Amino acid sequence: MAEKGRPEMGGTEMTYVDSRGWNYKVMPGLGDNAYKARYNKPGYRGWHCVANLPWRSYPEDAEKDLAEYARRKKMRCVENE
Repeated sequence: MAEKGRPEMGGTEMTYVDSRGWNYKVMPGLGDNAYKARYNKPGYRGWHCVANLPWRSYPEDAEKDLAEYARRKKMRCVENE
């Protein structure tokens, strides 16, 4: 369930995987309406922000940023369930 005043992330979340096997997806940040693409290296638990992409107020906007970034970097897409 979404927090009060914060949009809920819908069913369009995608995970992308680059040639190194790193996973990328949009995740909420701290505070209200803060979403950004993050990456995770294989074998590690933590997720880190993709520095080249901006914070967005809506998850859909962050998803668009990540989709374009993944296209430029030739990543493969895996739909989250």
